[in-house]
Amino acid sequence: MLGNFTTTDHADGKGLVVTAADRAGLDTVDRVELMTALAEHGYVLLRGFDTDPATFSTLIQSISSRITLDPARKFAGGNVAQKIEAGLVPQGLHVENGATPWVPDLVWFYCETPAKVGSQTTICDGLHVWDRLPARTQELFLSTRITFARPMPEDKWKNLVVRLLDGAKTADEVVFDDLLAVTDDGVDVKYRLRPDGSVHYKYFTYAAHTTLFGTDIAFTNSILTPSVNYEPPVIEFEDGRPLDAMLMRQIIEATELETEEIDWHAGDVALVDNSRLMHGRRKIRDPLRSLYNAQSYARDDVVAAVRERATSATRRAA
Repeated sequence: MLGNFTTTDHADGKGLVVTAADRAGLDTVDRVELMTALAEHGYVLLRGFDTDPATFSTLIQSISSRITLDPARKFAGGNVAQKIEAGLVPQGLHVENGATPWVPDLVWFYCETPAKVGSQTTICDGLHVWDRLPARTQELFLSTRITFARPMPEDKWKNLVVRLLDGAKTADEVVFDDLLAVTDDGVDVKYRLRPDGSVHYKYFTYAAHTTLFGTDIAFTNSILTPSVNYEPPVIEFEDGRPLDAMLMRQIIEATELETEEIDWHAGDVALVDNSRLMHGRRKIRDPLRSLYNAQSYARDDVVAAVRERATSATRRAA
């Protein structure tokens, strides 16, 4: 797997770092092998490659069926990578867009300029967090959904719809029915169009679930979500009960024990399984740090190829 490059564990046996010699191009990375590594490790860090925003975008497009966005961020040339501009405060662990009905499969990062001090991205594997939660808490999250409810300003939901429609309409042409049309059938959400053009949504989801590639349970969600560019969501159980202080303490303790840090190097590219891992960041201590983000849905054929490899490996082992 990725045999042309040096591979090492990222931290404490978690994640995978793939290091290139002689500034190899990202086009030399086999896409199915990269996604196979992602399925095994949860996140992959590509280091030492010849990278820039354009090659970063090309890599994303080669693996993705759809590319989505954070409507509050600006694109960094083209329509794939977005500059991360979310203030200087720390951000709690979260699934990308996990407090919304539009949760992508994959999260991508590209480091243009690393921080000289601190400012690390945090990353936490929900498979390991799940094992740390008490049995009664596991039972609760398996049996009861949580909800995220908040308004979304008109310009932001319309910009998102434009992207999900692949530019078939402009923001001025988008109407409320288009929002309903781009919401996947399997997503449980209630929308309410408000007089000012904003949309209030209530999104129903399980905080613990299987992942993109496997059947094991991961505690991966946005219960600890930051809300830098949006109104904070109201988070509660489906029946209206709050997530009480004892429960939140269990979650915080379990996630803190499984949290690692990415110290960025210039040119680093990271790929994260958004169905399995949560991420956040430490306080930004160097405002010159420049990091790009992208969100996408994996191509079905690539996911199928990865699953077939895993099935074949299991058969050979048997």
